Amino acid sequence: MLRTAFLFFLSSIPAFTQTPAFEVADVKVNKSGELRMAIDLQPGGRLTMRNVPMKVLIVFAFHLRPEALAGGPPWLDSERFDVVAKAPETAPPDDVRRMVQTLLAERFKLVVHTEQKLMPAWALVLGKSRPKLQPSQTALLSAQRCVPGEGPPDQRHVECRHVTVAFLADYLQELAPRDFTVPVVDQTGLQGAYDFKLDWTPRPTAVPPAGDAPAAAPPAEAGPTIFDAVEVQLGLKLESRKLPLPIIVVDHVERAPSEN
Repeated sequence: MLRTAFLFFLSSIPAFTQTPAFEVADVKVNKSGELRMAIDLQPGGRLTMRNVPMKVLIVFAFHLRPEALAGGPPWLDSERFDVVAKAPETAPPDDVRRMVQTLLAERFKLVVHTEQKLMPAWALVLGKSRPKLQPSQTALLSAQRCVPGEGPPDQRHVECRHVTVAFLADYLQELAPRDFTVPVVDQTGLQGAYDFKLDWTPRPTAVPPAGDAPAAAPPAEAGPTIFDAVEVQLGLKLESRKLPLPIIVVDHVERAPSEN
């Protein structure tokens, strides 16, 4: 499954001629009336999208949260499409998304632009102490990653190697989606790549209390939250703020795709 961390396409738009394209792609209108949809990127570069609304296609292509998309005609939510496309086997997910941008521009004449909008966000900033991040040597792209770590089974453990703090800000949303329902933005000013570990106790799924009973408090022995872990283990801090963030505005899109 593709990572859905919060990233915006910040280049000049439209710049579709500079983006990669699928080797082959088939686009059809879906009139099934079903509600279920599916997006599947398979090994070998095959992308299959079934019964997907145009709004979701655009959100997927530009790696957005839905609230970061504005404008466009009312049918963005109602008209659905099937896409079957083939990318090069070695294409990374971000390149596949840019290929979907090219596809939308070519088949639907999609034109968009970016604007700034004040939106709720978590700001990742420096803590009171010095950052506890281990500077890392320059590494190949394939070595820049986070993998599951080891530790008590009731906690989550992640070990990151050769990654930037900006990457961490994006990745936090994938690690703890219940805690980060709005974007996380790197405002530390830290440059370069780092190695670090994070250990925290995931927030349990809330269960509504029965009748008039009060909601149960978390157990006293519960471990550190993701916020505690970032501050204590990394020397950074998360602050709730309103920040000017880029959004994508749809200027034009056609309802029917051109011929395959």
